[in-house]
Amino acid sequence: MRKVRSDDRQRRRFRVMLGSAVHFTLDVSAGGFCTESMRVLTPGTPVEGSIESNGKRVSFAGRVAWNVPGDSMLNVRGKMGIAFQRVSPEMSELLSNRAAPRGAA
Repeated sequence: MRKVRSDDRQRRRFRVMLGSAVHFTLDVSAGGFCTESMRVLTPGTPVEGSIESNGKRVSFAGRVAWNVPGDSMLNVRGKMGIAFQRVSPEMSELLSNRAAPRGAA
């Protein structure tokens, strides 16, 4: 039985920095996000990083809640869910703002 999510997800593509590795979100909520990459971390692994959008960078700390490994031989990215444990107050602003089109003033 799958766990029921407590927060609404938004399909948003943000750049995520986990250490020196760059990832991109598939969806984001107030409780965390899903990201894809060639290398996924083990569930329970603590992570710290930042999410970037429209020139704003918001820091967070969390843990890997789940993962689905990819296959580098087939060039298939893995996925992992990151649950927030600490997040900057600016995160709610980032989630509430709809991405402005590039070049918009």
